[in-house]
Amino acid sequence: MKSKKLKIFSLALFLLPLCFLLLGAGCEKDKRDSFCYQGKVVTLNQGDGCQDIIKITEPAKNGNLVKNATLSFNPDLYEGTLKVGDIISFKVLEYEVFGDRISTQPCTFPQFAASIEFCNN
Repeated sequence: MKSKKLKIFSLALFLLPLCFLLLGAGCEKDKRDSFCYQGKVVTLNQGDGCQDIIKITEPAKNGNLVKNATLSFNPDLYEGTLKVGDIISFKVLEYEVFGDRISTQPCTFPQFAASIEFCNN
């Protein structure tokens, strides 16, 4: 009888840390959020030839871009409807310094051209 209790106790000691590991596996959201920026939609192209621009209001914990940096982006990837002034969360997949700034329109230009993925908006 004592050996049976000892086996059950040993099994419980083995399974307890395993349960903690499985409970910790649900933290994927925290990892994703550490790469998400928060930004404000500054301009949207309304057929005028200007850029769609986001201004970073809160940098990502693990990101390279700083607060107030501006990015061009593709608003068609957003699942809803965007308006100027909307606050959105996004992950920057890649970016580069925005190129030549030649336009016949009085447009605002971003600092960076970016490929982004929207976080849970």
